[in-house]
Amino acid sequence: MISTTAKSVLQNSITTLCFCLLVACAAPSKGVLGQAKTEWDFDHQLQFKKTEFDENHYLLEVIPNNKVSFERLSAFLLRRGYLICGSYGYKLELITGVESFDYPRASPNFIMPNLTARLECAMKK
Repeated sequence: MISTTAKSVLQNSITTLCFCLLVACAAPSKGVLGQAKTEWDFDHQLQFKKTEFDENHYLLEVIPNNKVSFERLSAFLLRRGYLICGSYGYKLELITGVESFDYPRASPNFIMPNLTARLECAMKK
C-alpha cells in the first residue's frame, strides 16, 4: 500500500512530466537544414511540410485531403511563399501533384500525390 505522501509525490511528478511534454510539443522548433518540418495550417485545414536548405531555398509539400480543393492548395502555396520570403519576387516551381481539369472524371479513384514545389526567395540586399 502506498502512503499518502508517496501518492502526493507521485501525482506531482506525473503532473510535472505531463506539463513538460505538453510544453515540448507546443514549442516551435527551429528545423535542421535539409530536414522536413511538418506543420498544420488551421486556417486552411491542411498539413504541409517545409524543408529549409538555406535562408533562400525551400521545398514545400502540401498534403492533400478530400476537404480541400486543388485551387485552395495552390493558392496556399502562393501565400506560404510570401510568408516565408517576406516579399514578392520569389520563384515557385511546381514539381509534382498538379491536377488536370478532367482528373475527377477520368480517374475518380486516383490518389493524388502531394503538391510539391521548390521555393526560391529573392536575394536580400
